Order: sequence, then C-alpha cells, then structure tokens
Amino acid sequence: MRYNPNNVSRETGPDGVEHMYVNGALAVRMFVIFAAAYIMSYAFRAINAVIAQPLVNELGLSAGQLGFLASAYFLSFALMQLPVGVMLDRYGPRRVEAVLIGFAALGALLFAVADSYAVLWLARALIGVGVSACLMAAVKAYSLYFRPHLQASLSSWMLVAGSLGALTVTTPVEAALPALGWRGVFGLAAVLCVFAGLALWFALPALFKPQKTESVGLMAQGYKAIYAHPHFWRVAPLAMITQGGFMAFHGLWVGPWFTNVIGLSNAQAAQNMFLISAVLMLGYLTLGFLTKRISKAGGDEDQIMMIGMGLSLVVFAVQILQGAGSSVWGWLIHAFLISSGIMTYATCNKPFPKKLTGRSSTALNLLIFIGAFSIQWGIGLGIDAFVALGVSNTDAMRCSLAVLWLMQLCSWIWYARPGRKVSHLIPFKGLRY
Repeated sequence: MRYNPNNVSRETGPDGVEHMYVNGALAVRMFVIFAAAYIMSYAFRAINAVIAQPLVNELGLSAGQLGFLASAYFLSFALMQLPVGVMLDRYGPRRVEAVLIGFAALGALLFAVADSYAVLWLARALIGVGVSACLMAAVKAYSLYFRPHLQASLSSWMLVAGSLGALTVTTPVEAALPALGWRGVFGLAAVLCVFAGLALWFALPALFKPQKTESVGLMAQGYKAIYAHPHFWRVAPLAMITQGGFMAFHGLWVGPWFTNVIGLSNAQAAQNMFLISAVLMLGYLTLGFLTKRISKAGGDEDQIMMIGMGLSLVVFAVQILQGAGSSVWGWLIHAFLISSGIMTYATCNKPFPKKLTGRSSTALNLLIFIGAFSIQWGIGLGIDAFVALGVSNTDAMRCSLAVLWLMQLCSWIWYARPGRKVSHLIPFKGLRY
C-alpha cells in the first residue's frame, strides 16, 4: 500500500546519515501489525504448557519425549536465525515476516491433523520456522523507522504484546479444550496466522528497498564481525541460559510444576499460568516506560537488566528449595523480575551500526533459542535420569531445575563482572558488510 508522506519524515542524524522515521497513524499501525504477529509467535511458544497433559494422556509420552516435542519449535527457530538476519537486512522486515508466517500456518494445520509423534514433531518444527522472524522483524523495523531513544521501550512493549499471546493460551485455551480439543485449537491458530500474513503484506507500505548491491555471501560475512566482538560474548551467555531457560520453563515445564510438584488440577495450573503471563506483561510494560525515561536522561539502563535478572535468580532458588510448598506468588515475582531479560537485545546491539542490526539481533537470538531448545529438552531428560536413580518425580524436577539455576548464576556473574559498558571496549570497526 502507499503511505501518506505526512506520516514519514527524513532527518539527518549525528552520524551525518539521513534516516527515515514514521510518525502518527503509520507508526501506530506498524507497531500494532508487527505486535499482532508476535502474539501468535508467543502463543505457539507457550501453548504446550497447557496441552501437555492431554498430549501425554493421548500419546503416552515420557518427560523426555514431551520436552523434545515442545522444543522442536526452539530448534527450528534457532536454525533460522542467521538466514533470517541476512534476509531482514537484504529484503526488509515486512516482506520476510509476511512470507515466513505462512509456514507457521502450514505447521499449525499439520499439527491439528497429525496422527503420529513424528508428524507432530515436524509440524512443531514448521511452526518454529514460520514465526522465526516475528520479533526480529519488528526489532529491525523499529531500528529503521523509529527514533533511537524509543528502541529499548519498543522492545519491551513488543514483549507486552507477546505476553498477550501467552495469556490467550492459558485459561482461555484450557476452557476451549473440551469443545475444540487441542487439534481444533491448532486449526484456529492456522487461520489466525493467515490473517497476520495478509495484514503484514497489504496493510503496511513497502518502505524498504531491497539491498541487492551486495551478495548474500558478502552480507553473511557481517556475522563474523558480530561473533568476534567481545561485548557480544559478554551478553550472550546471560541471554542464552537465563532468558532461554525462562522461555523453556515458562513454555512447558511450569505446567507440570503446578500439576506434578504442587498437585494442582490442570485447570488450576492454567489459571496460575494466566497470572504469570499477566505479571510478565506488566513487567515488560513497566520496563518500557522506565528504560525510556532513563535513556532520555542519559543514564545506564543496562543496570536495570543486571539487577532484575540477578534478583530473579534469588527468587528462582527459593522456589526450587520450597518445592511442593512453593507459592504462585513466588513465580509471579520471578516473572516480573526476569522480564528485564528482553533488554539483552538492545544491549547487544549497542556497538553495531544500523545496517547490521538485523544480523546482530538474530545472532543473539540464535543462541537464545539454542539455549531454550537444549534446556527444555534437557529438563525432561534430567527428570527421567533422576527418576531412574530412584528420586521421586517431585524431587527429580527440583534437581533438574537446580542444575539450570547454577548455570544461570554463572552466566549472570560473567555479565556483571567489571568492564561491561560498551564505551569501555574497542570501537566496532567490522568487516565489509
């Protein structure tokens, strides 16, 4: 579609480069459409925590099999990140996301009609491919068309939208399961993905001009500079193990924690997951306003991330120690604090120029989702291993999570050690990109 010139302004930045910024109704529309697609991505990520028990009952899955099925999303998502980064920088966020989300629709439809574990796994992997650009395309679009002081807050508000996706697959999906079943829920999700793709393609203007002056191979070389930068490797372990670990737990194992460890019903567990997602959304919303204020005032907004994720580890340890006596209030506090993890994207991007932001974001996202895949499957394997040693199911989950907590603590210490500010590092010079 065409855009109203009054909604687009061109300004020369401090770097002497002219930038295009969207304003008014177009800015709102761009945010809403990208956010709507991300709602679907987050819903697919979180839905297995709600349908875990029906899947186990129908298919007779072990903890390891359930974890591997759920984590197929994370594996395919992770494998797509480097190609997605190049595609975003080459073809632009609108085109890339609109095409890819069609694969999510296909995967959801296949999941709805699957009659074997192998087909379910393939369908789950297709969904991961289809939504692999939902957040990164938005981050790329915002870095291109929104002013710099809005970047951290926009990332936070995107996670607010994502939390809405998590909310829709807790109590609402649990209530719909008797009528639709998990197959009907995925059939409906396929239809919603189609609508999201149509909105991206037809309701947003083609502002981005494909960058065809460089070969794909030359653009891929940008990853060498990103992965060679010391600041990237300060942030990456924290993002991979702590943020990826929360995604793994919140996307599947929080449900079995409530049902198997505490002894709640599936409906009660879904209600608690709804509350956790609501508080997570509140955390992202609070973070959006807070980082915007601190950034405009010239403060170090990264301290919010460091403190928030550090305190989340304290709460996580208490919950693990309490086990069956743990409270939903502890998980609510944990969710609010760990919402600060979304800032790892903005923090990681700081040394890199705008034309590399698609690749720098996806370079980090690759590791986050490798972490989420490994941890989600690993928790299940850990539970099975501890049970085989004679540990009860309840204590097996606690032991498996304790291993995760120790890894998260090490990653936080690695980030928080002296010299974390980008200004203390050698300025980024990069390669040809």
